[in-house]
Amino acid sequence: MSPATVIIFAKAPEPGKVKTRLTTQLSPEQAAQIHERLVLHTLNTISSIPGIKAELWCAPTSEHPFFRHCEENFPISLREQQGEDLGQRMHQAISDALDRSQQCLIIGTDCPQLESKHILNTIEQLKAGKDCVITPAKDGGYVMLGLKKTDAHLFSNISWGADSVLKETLIRLNNLGWDYSKQEALNDIDHPEDLALLKHIPLPEPLDL
Repeated sequence: MSPATVIIFAKAPEPGKVKTRLTTQLSPEQAAQIHERLVLHTLNTISSIPGIKAELWCAPTSEHPFFRHCEENFPISLREQQGEDLGQRMHQAISDALDRSQQCLIIGTDCPQLESKHILNTIEQLKAGKDCVITPAKDGGYVMLGLKKTDAHLFSNISWGADSVLKETLIRLNNLGWDYSKQEALNDIDHPEDLALLKHIPLPEPLDL
């Protein structure tokens, strides 16, 4: 059993299907390129950390050429998200990973401020006895969840994308009686005003697939 698995959730970079809230300022093609570059940035970050297993959980399938490029160029394995909504897909992926690992971390690709130090700190807190370590997003969600166990209650009937996700998740952690901690809140790239953050964070160039 591996000590830690990092699950990365990502959609295929298809125009009109990703980063749609950015299209008030960007074209669908430009928004898809931002998404693609954020995925590559996330994979670069995870790949710099020794001793962890990384899995890219893809939607709608892992057959997209972008995902195949990622598999060929990063030390990751590809898996496919399964479930009717985001909560079901997250719980299924986490349950699967915890069958093979002592700790599991699940992240998206919207947070270029997420660094290796945040990953390592989460793993250390889980090793020290925490059941859950959560990294909030400044918009009211969260950018990373570290777990030693899982429960469907954490993920069911939550309005994903709303500013109440973090608050609702903390209520459920308390209801479960789990020992958890919070890390510093980070910024997601979800809205046009968030694009200014990218001036200070160099992202990889988009691929020509």
